[in-house]
Amino acid sequence: MTTLACPHEEMLHMWNSKMQKLILMAAIVSLSGCRDERVTSLEKRVENLEQAFQKLEAQQNKSADEDAARRAKLESCVSEANAEFQSSAGRNGTRQANGTYNIPLPLLEQMQRQRQAKIEECRLLYSK
Repeated sequence: MTTLACPHEEMLHMWNSKMQKLILMAAIVSLSGCRDERVTSLEKRVENLEQAFQKLEAQQNKSADEDAARRAKLESCVSEANAEFQSSAGRNGTRQANGTYNIPLPLLEQMQRQRQAKIEECRLLYSK
């Protein structure tokens, strides 16, 4: 070891020595291609989670589409039941001046039961 005359020179020499070691270490690390394996593992986990999320999102969209289609079929079926009731009222009743129909009570009750049965059938077919 060399002797230095000034304490500042000794600190400067120590600092230069530490700096050289740090530069050498940085060069070795960069040349060796050091890669933390945890990063690769995390990247794979993130990719898997993204794929799972996309799959769930697609399933949710499909389910929403199926629900909308089922609801449309239910509404259409109920509309058909009501239209059939109105048609039956026109065939079996006497139209009044105010636009209503005069239908014998037993026949009206039968028509209402038929309409209600058709609506229940619609619910069974198209409700969840």
